[in-house]
Amino acid sequence: MPNPPPAVPAPSRSAGFGLKRVSSGVLGYASGLPLLLVGSTFAFWLRESGVSVQVIGLLSWASIAYSLKFLIAPAMDAYSLGPLGRALGRRRAWIFAAQVCVAVGLAAMAFGDPAANLTLAAIGCFATAAASATQDAAVDGWRVEAAGPDEQGLLVAAYQLGYRLAMLTAGAGALYLATGFGWIGAYGGMAAIMALVALLTLTVIPSTDRDAARPEPTSAASALAAPLRDLVALVAATPITTLALIGLYRVPDQLANVMSSPLYKDLQFTNIEIANVTKIFGVILGIAGAFLGGFLLKSFSLKTVLIIGIVASSATNLFYTALAATGHSIAMLTATISFDNVASAVAGTALIAFMSKLAASEFSATRYAVLSSIYALPGHLLAGGSGFGVAAVGYGPYFVITFLTGLPALLLCLWLPRESRGPKTAAAETAA
Repeated sequence: MPNPPPAVPAPSRSAGFGLKRVSSGVLGYASGLPLLLVGSTFAFWLRESGVSVQVIGLLSWASIAYSLKFLIAPAMDAYSLGPLGRALGRRRAWIFAAQVCVAVGLAAMAFGDPAANLTLAAIGCFATAAASATQDAAVDGWRVEAAGPDEQGLLVAAYQLGYRLAMLTAGAGALYLATGFGWIGAYGGMAAIMALVALLTLTVIPSTDRDAARPEPTSAASALAAPLRDLVALVAATPITTLALIGLYRVPDQLANVMSSPLYKDLQFTNIEIANVTKIFGVILGIAGAFLGGFLLKSFSLKTVLIIGIVASSATNLFYTALAATGHSIAMLTATISFDNVASAVAGTALIAFMSKLAASEFSATRYAVLSSIYALPGHLLAGGSGFGVAAVGYGPYFVITFLTGLPALLLCLWLPRESRGPKTAAAETAA
């Protein structure tokens, strides 16, 4: 019988919970800002510059960086970055350093022009994604450590709110800036915003008692041994069906998102139309969806909310099929974006809560990084071929196929024990 994971120390009380919720929102904003700038917003720029859908699909592999967070997470759980860590605390030091690197990466992208130098633009995109993924791993560790399991839902809701506001900034904000000042001005503005967020991390975000109490390791071997032992215990105690569920849950969204931006461009929607409908109206509905997800988590079992999320987020892809058939229709675009953002927010809130409970331990950054890597990798790998799929069958059939990819995750959700209200319970039953 595998050894149970280490007991989770009491969460920090060095800061009031209200400040922690605000901080979670700020860090959610920091995590959400680079995602669109290396994803759909970058795809707008690429398609506007005449880059093919096949190349756009391949460049989506920059997002694989988010699936490799587990490579850096053990170091985050072990090292505090010397004087910076001693001054800020382990988690804040890593978050701040990563945010500075994201700002630099976005500034580098600002001077890349896909029409003239696609290679430079691609390098900047991949570097920004790597720094963003590092930031996410540190933020995940901070969030899991900042509060107890019963308070995670409130922190997740605040995180999702900040995340959605960042999508508004990096989506509609970047498109408006690009219309008025060009893409160089848009990405330069985003780099400046990221620098301001880094300043907030330096001055506002609280550290945790757990952070301050952990000693610096004496060697690289001792640094890696404890988090890796905890990780082995996590994997041994978690059913393979739970890990498969995490890996497959967001595949329909990931496959659809890569090709949605080229679809808008090919249907002749203008940047302003795209910004108004998909980035402003859509983000507002996404915020509402995040609150709806939090309400559902308080009202129903986690299994039920997971089922609602996968059914709704998969069904969204059929709206994209209808949009492709309808053509340039603001009404159809609005309906598609409305359903997409609410469904995606509910599904995302449910999955984050699911993984956060499973990640709670002394080495939360490592645990959550591995779980989020499992969640991100399958969809991101498949998304690299999405452009070839669209070129072969067209947008309509492609989105029907992405709808069907939600079926395995739905079956795994139904497989969860009825009495389970989260992965922690399931893991405990397995360990017993």
